[in-house]
Parts: sequence; C-alpha cells; structure tokens
Amino acid sequence: MKKNKLLIGAAIACVALAVLIWFAFSQQSSSALTLPLEGRQESGPKVADNQNGLVRQNMLNLSPSEKEKLSQQQIVFNEIEKDQLPSNINFPLLKNAKGMVIKYDPNVIELKKVGDTVKFQMLEYGINRTGKIVEIEPVDQDIIRWTGKFDQGDPNQNFFTITQSQKDHYTIMQIFTEKGNYSAEIKDGVGLVQTMDEGVTDQELHHDHP
Repeated sequence: MKKNKLLIGAAIACVALAVLIWFAFSQQSSSALTLPLEGRQESGPKVADNQNGLVRQNMLNLSPSEKEKLSQQQIVFNEIEKDQLPSNINFPLLKNAKGMVIKYDPNVIELKKVGDTVKFQMLEYGINRTGKIVEIEPVDQDIIRWTGKFDQGDPNQNFFTITQSQKDHYTIMQIFTEKGNYSAEIKDGVGLVQTMDEGVTDQELHHDHP
C-alpha cells in the first residue's frame, strides 16, 4: 500500500511538472510570436515614409550636383516682370489678375526636409521672412504639403504652407503674417502672389485646374 502511494505521488508530481513545462514553453512561444509582430507594426510606417521620400526624390531626374545645389537654395521664389514671362505660357491668371509675378523652381521645396530653412522675399508687400519647415505630409499619392513657421512673430500667426502636385506641375502657397495673409498660385514654374482675399487656398488644389 505504501509503495502504491509512493507511485501515485510520483505520477502526480510528474504530471504537474509536465504541465508547468508546457505552460512555460507556451508562454515563451507566444511572446516570441508577438514581439516581432509589434516590431513590424512600429517600423512599418517609418519604412513606408522613407520609401515614399526616396521615390519622390528619384522622380526629380536631377544629377547629384543639381540636387546638392538646389537643396542649399533657401529662397522659395523670385519676383519677375510680366514681360519676362515665357511667350508660350498658358496660365490665364497671369494675364488679368493683379499681384506679384514670380518665377519658381518646384524642386527647391521638393528637396527640403523638416528643420530646413526657407526664405520668402515679397518686397512688393513689405515681406522678407525666414522660416523653417516643421512638417511634411502627403495629401494623396501625388500631392505633398510642407508646413513651416516664420522666425519672427507669434508662430500661431506667422506661418506658411506649400502644397504641390508633381504630376500637374502646380503649386499653391499660403503665407500668414501679422502684416497680412497672402497666397501664391503657380503653374509650370511661374505664378502670382496675391493677398489672400484675391487668391486661392490650398483646399482648391486638385487635378482639374487650368
């Protein structure tokens, strides 16, 4: 009888040990499966963002030296006279509306990163501001918006957005200062800066413009 009790006790101990080993192994396996999944979830968007940025820059068709030169350029656009416009320009806004005519290279902003410095020289309106890019966000697969804050004044009242379509060679800028608010509409590298009540907003940027 005593021997049987010992055998039964040993059997129970073996079963309990087996259960503990199985439980510990299953927990370890579960953790091993969960951790890589969480890691993938955290790193996924970052990888996607990096890939999108790389593809966007590769579409610029610029040599390394051209990219380097443009990435160092800080002035966003330059004022020109109407008689300096290309003769084949097809942008009705420039023919009739009042404002400051500008020449613009879209690749300058395309190469900017968060923290980079940009300058807006709008002497016709008494504006000469320096600011920094604080956010870059995709609006859709083609359109990207850069947001920045000016170094001068209250950052809640002195900021800008640049919303740009590569496909359509079309850009809308919104420039907010305590002196006034302005917008720029640009097509094929030339455009017009106007006061905000005369111009457009970036909510109007789509793929059906002139």
